[in-house]
Amino acid sequence: MSINSGRELYRRTQLDNGIRVVTETLPHVRSLAIGIWIDTGSRDEPEQLAGISHYLEHMNFKGTERRSPLEIARSIEGHGGQLNAFTGKHETCFYARVISSHLVRAVDVLADITQHSVYDPTETIKERKVILEELKNVEDTPDEMVFEYFWAEMYPNHSLGRTVIGTPKTLKKINPARLREYSQSHYCGSRIVVAVTGDVDHDRLVELIQQQFKSDQPSQRLRVAPQNDLTGHSHHEHHSSTQQAHILWGLHGITYYDPRKYALFIMNTVLGGGMSSRLFQHIREDRGLAYTVYSFLETLPDSGMFGVYAGTDPENVEQTLNLIKEDVLWFADNLLSDEELDRTKDQLKGALLLGLESPSSRMNRLARMESLTGGYLSIDDIIENINAVSAESIKELASEMFTNKPTVTTLLLPK
Repeated sequence: MSINSGRELYRRTQLDNGIRVVTETLPHVRSLAIGIWIDTGSRDEPEQLAGISHYLEHMNFKGTERRSPLEIARSIEGHGGQLNAFTGKHETCFYARVISSHLVRAVDVLADITQHSVYDPTETIKERKVILEELKNVEDTPDEMVFEYFWAEMYPNHSLGRTVIGTPKTLKKINPARLREYSQSHYCGSRIVVAVTGDVDHDRLVELIQQQFKSDQPSQRLRVAPQNDLTGHSHHEHHSSTQQAHILWGLHGITYYDPRKYALFIMNTVLGGGMSSRLFQHIREDRGLAYTVYSFLETLPDSGMFGVYAGTDPENVEQTLNLIKEDVLWFADNLLSDEELDRTKDQLKGALLLGLESPSSRMNRLARMESLTGGYLSIDDIIENINAVSAESIKELASEMFTNKPTVTTLLLPK
């Protein structure tokens, strides 16, 4: 499959073993971004092995049958490129940014670390210590830790509510045999998407992937959709060694597949997207209650979340919360003016286009579209969807989302 929009060429090939290869060729670019995306994350883990996806991501850099950890680190960086990875609740990604003449090297290194890691027992124990330090770092960062509490309280009976890193108790249960077994059962077949944007020859890339990725093991899909277990408003307080009160207030939203998400994007931008947003102006500029305040959303394949974060003095928590709710609920009863709607559409489209100047950003977008939909939406298509949003559609969505729906308030307060 190929689509030529005039500014980029999109192509897609699915191999016999289920692996999908998607590319977006960009004219006048001398580099490329390549990602090996595995459709598995912390939400797919058994509770007793929480954190194993993230542990596996770390261990894949700790030696393969052909390369030592140092050789892996130098394999791309030594040629001016970048090599890294991340684990989320839904996916794991290993990626590289290189000049286009190093495509063969990048594919070889990424294939090596995702398929041929040795999971040495000594390295496994050493890396557990590193991950435990990473966990402590999150716990020492209150504006991150409050989100961990918030996810747990939004999804109290589901793996989405668990931390990506895991816990000291579950990390101790993870050993080389379990890492190897989890890799073999999850890094395979149709769970893998190879995405490349930049100066790339699609046919040549397909040849390389066919040579390097031999696995034809079928992928087992065990993912369970979350149920909305929130029956009423909930209020949770936690304490740590912090001077500020960290506030998260939110509720369940809409899924990635809901066409109304473009209306939600605009509403989110008006409410908390930047210095001109209502939350920033009302809470920071007008009243000086917070240094940081913003709204956020998650459109997941089978769920959704909308919320607001603010950091304020403990004495100002109630006032700040009331202002947040007041600004959010305004959308359910009022229409945006034509001027504000048009200005926000321009802001959203500008941010989208600026973000896509980077091949890495485009690669992330390309891979997520393929993983979630198996298709492609051009930038022009997205802009058309943004332009089609009306003030009435925003009000209608806000009324449905915010009227008589359970909310979660999570506070991280000083001890």
